[in-house]
Amino acid sequence: MAKQPKRSATDRVYPRDLAATLLRTWNPEPFFEGWPRVELPPKAVLGQFLDVCYHASMLTEEGRPTVFRIVLQDSKSPVSPRHGEELPPVTRYTFTKPIPFTETELRRLAPVADPRKVLIAVESTGEGDQAQLQIYGLVDIGMALWEMARHERVMGHSSPEALVVVSTRPGELSISRGDRPVVRLRDGRIVSPTDSVLHEGPIAEFFSPASTVFINNACQLAEIDQDPDEDDGLRMAHQTFIESLLLYTADLHHGGTLLFVPEEMAHDDPRLLSRVSIKYVLPSTRPRDALVSAMAARLQHNAVMTSLEDRKTVKIEVLQALEALAEREQECDDAAKDAARFIASLTAVDGAVVLTDTLRIIGFGAEVIAAPAATDTVHIAQTAQGDESRPIEFTEFGTRHRSAYRFTAGLDNSVAFVLSEDGGIKAVRQVGPRLLLWPYFNIGFVTALT
Repeated sequence: MAKQPKRSATDRVYPRDLAATLLRTWNPEPFFEGWPRVELPPKAVLGQFLDVCYHASMLTEEGRPTVFRIVLQDSKSPVSPRHGEELPPVTRYTFTKPIPFTETELRRLAPVADPRKVLIAVESTGEGDQAQLQIYGLVDIGMALWEMARHERVMGHSSPEALVVVSTRPGELSISRGDRPVVRLRDGRIVSPTDSVLHEGPIAEFFSPASTVFINNACQLAEIDQDPDEDDGLRMAHQTFIESLLLYTADLHHGGTLLFVPEEMAHDDPRLLSRVSIKYVLPSTRPRDALVSAMAARLQHNAVMTSLEDRKTVKIEVLQALEALAEREQECDDAAKDAARFIASLTAVDGAVVLTDTLRIIGFGAEVIAAPAATDTVHIAQTAQGDESRPIEFTEFGTRHRSAYRFTAGLDNSVAFVLSEDGGIKAVRQVGPRLLLWPYFNIGFVTALT
């Protein structure tokens, strides 16, 4: 097979190219009634803003990268569409004297501005050639949005409706409008995230039968005949667990691989043994049982809530029973989250964690021993469906990625998630004659918040 052509310096993307892309694609219209339009600054100001962000991302402090989240918004603009609250959830703290917007000042401020909850606030002052960018304060949105992105709470507070730039590693800029991802400069390319691969496309199709099993088991445990279409949370519970597992693993920042196989496979299945050597066999249905219990508890709590909707009075005994069900639901949710965190912790050992699609743990510390794949090319998916892709050779990736490629290429009905030390998450599956890789996809708000 012919090798892919090498990229030249002219193929690289820089802040000036990013500014041009934003000006072409940015949508300034309000998302909801009463929300503001979000206009980009003039091209020269935008270019300067992105240039400083880009070069600041290259700086380090005692070997640590400069990680930041910046909002470009006038200091007189509201930081939240929610007006008139005595104690607004989003707070702007303003310096008595603005600070020059430079790479050096960004590096100094970054350690005190936790990007999960604090944004460095920048504005443009002056007109035309006299326009200058300055840091005028910090915006605290709290941890609610971050926790919501990790499915740890239902509601969160929005970031300001403005241009937001995040950098978590050298040379990478993620740009969003508020919390909505727009584009990312990554590895010298401008990329846009695909939709969640767990909600549609070949990855979602792999997990879909298991999701149905979870729903049926939860209904049986709760002794409730529930139509899944009447409860989006019930239908999404399985995907949410896997998303949480991926996010918990990414938060550990040591990288790892999660290999998912069909439920009928056991640790001694010849099909599995011919592809991986599992150092620590640890069969357990705890994650599956915890999730089914959480789904059943939700069903029972919702059923009682529904039965009380039209009542004018409710007996104290019924309210006490409802409170007990709510506590039970919370306990079960916590147990499911703990199970996801436990699986994530297993990735600390060298080797992959092997699971079934119904969340039965098979083992960890697994080494892929599958023979080299019939192809040396993986196809980078441009959509969640994988119907648009571009080929790239295995040699462009490290050992962890190549092992995942060999495993999924050799076992058609399997899925791999590969996590890098910088928190990046990739999904892999063999689809027909192509081995597909999804290198950048949405998980809740994570593409904007990572």
